[in-house]
Amino acid sequence: MKKGNLKTRHKLSLLFIVITYFTIIMTAFGCDDDEYEVKIEEQSKDIVVKTGDVLIESYIGNGVQWDPYPQAYRYWNKPIQDADWNKMYTRLDYMKPSFIRVVFGSYDKYAISGVDNYEPTAMYEGLGKILQYCQDNDITVMLGDWGYNQVDSNQDMIFESRIDNAVNYLDYLVNTQGFTCIKYYTTINEPNLNGSAANGNYKVWKDATAYFYDKMVDAGLHTKVKLAGPDIAIFNDNDVSWISNTETDLGDKIDLYDIHTYPSKGALFSGEFEALLDAYKSKMPEGKQAVIGEFGFKYETGTSIIDKELSSENLNNINTDPFIGIDSNTLVDQYIHGVDLVGLNMKIINSGFAGAINWNLDDAMHSSSTSGQDLKIWGYWNILGEELLGNPEKETIRPHFYSFSLISRYMQKGSKVYNVEVPELVGLDAIAVEKDGKYMIAINNMSENEYHLNFSLDNGSELSGLKKFIYKEDNRLTDANGFPLPEEQNLSIGKGKEISIQSQTLTVYTNFDF
Repeated sequence: MKKGNLKTRHKLSLLFIVITYFTIIMTAFGCDDDEYEVKIEEQSKDIVVKTGDVLIESYIGNGVQWDPYPQAYRYWNKPIQDADWNKMYTRLDYMKPSFIRVVFGSYDKYAISGVDNYEPTAMYEGLGKILQYCQDNDITVMLGDWGYNQVDSNQDMIFESRIDNAVNYLDYLVNTQGFTCIKYYTTINEPNLNGSAANGNYKVWKDATAYFYDKMVDAGLHTKVKLAGPDIAIFNDNDVSWISNTETDLGDKIDLYDIHTYPSKGALFSGEFEALLDAYKSKMPEGKQAVIGEFGFKYETGTSIIDKELSSENLNNINTDPFIGIDSNTLVDQYIHGVDLVGLNMKIINSGFAGAINWNLDDAMHSSSTSGQDLKIWGYWNILGEELLGNPEKETIRPHFYSFSLISRYMQKGSKVYNVEVPELVGLDAIAVEKDGKYMIAINNMSENEYHLNFSLDNGSELSGLKKFIYKEDNRLTDANGFPLPEEQNLSIGKGKEISIQSQTLTVYTNFDF
C-alpha cells in the first residue's frame, strides 16, 4: 500500500470514529443535531492547568520494558556486543526513563543443568548489564518472573523449592550484587491469561505470591523490595475480581498495584479505554499507588473501521516476513504510532496511574521460536539488526522514540502531576508536570484537526524560559543521533495566551534545564 493511499484511509477511518464518538455523546445527552451544533459552537477553547488540583503527588515515572535477551544468549549465539550496549545506553541517556520493568525466568538458572543444580550466575550477563545501567542512573526497577515451572494450575499446586530458588536469586541480585535499584517484584507475568504460568488460576498465583513474600521475610528482603501485583492483562472488565481479591487475600503483602493494558486505537476515541481503566482503578485500595506495567496497542481487539484496517495491515506485514512473529505491532515503523502511543500514555496518567511502562524497548528481546525468526516486533529498534537480520538499518531508532522519549525525559521520578482542564475536542489530550519549580506541559492531538487553544494556569502565573518541541511527520528537528531538538526556545505561555496545536502531533513545552 502506498503511503498516500494509507494516509487517506486513516483519515476516512478517523472521520468515522469521530462521527461515532459524537453520536454516542449526543445519544447520552439526549441531544438532536441542532442542539449539539450549538454545544460545539459554545465550547470553551481554554486549556487550564489546575495547580490547586494535584492528580498524582509523586509520579514514579514513564519507561520501557527491557528484558535480558534470553534467546540471543541461549539459542542464537548472538550475545549483545559492547558497541551495541553503548548505543542503547546513549539512547536511554536521552530518554531518561525513571521506571523500567525487567522480566526474566528464574527457571533459566537451573533449566540448563537441572533443578537440583541451581546456578545464579547462569544467563546473567544481559540482566547484569541492564540492572547496572538502572543502578547507575537511579532508575526504579520492577523486576519480574515469567513464573513457569513454579506452579501447576491444573492441580492448584505450587512448587516451593523452585520458588525458594526464585527468592534466592532475588537475594543474590539485591544483597550479593548490590542492586538497590530493584524496588518492586512481580511473581508471575499476566497470571489471569491462558498460556501464562498460572493459566488464569487466581488461587495458584495467590498461593505462589504469598509463599514468595513469606520467604522474602525470612531472607530480610521485604524491607528492600516490595511486591507488585496482580500484574494482570486487562481487555475487558471480566477480571476486576483479581483486584478486590488481591486486597482481601494478600493485604499489605502487595505494596504496588500493577496491571497491563493493550487497547485498540478506536477505544481511545470513544471513551471506552478510560472507562476500562476506571473499572480497575476504582477497585484498588486507597493509599496504594497503581501503575501500568505494560502498555501498547492491540488493533485486533477493536471493532472500528480503523482498527480493522490497522489489524489487517499488521497481519499482512507479519505474514510476509518470516522474522516477524504473530505477537507483533509492525506499525511501530509508522510516524503516526508516536502520536497514538503518547495519547495512550496520557490517558493512563490522567486516569491516576503513577507510572507507565511501554512494551517494549527492543525487537531483539523476544521471539516465539528459538531460531531467531518470529520476533516480537514492538520496539524502538532491533539492536541485532545487523547480526541477526543482516540489516543494520533495523538498528536505527524508530519515529516513536522522538515522542515517547520527551514524555519520559521530562516526567522524572517524584514529579507532581496536575489536573488539566482540556476542551472536549476529538483526539486532544494534555498533561502538566512540575518538579522543583520546573514544568512540562505536553499536548497531544491524535485528530486531523488543528486546534487553537487559550493556555493558562489557574493561579494566574505565566511560564517562561520554555523550550518547545513538536513531534510532527515532516521536518521535525533532531540532532546527529536522531534525538529531539527544540523548535523554539525562551518562550512564555500562560494568562490565556493562544497556542496552536497542529494535527496529529505532540507539542511539548518545558523549562527543565536538560
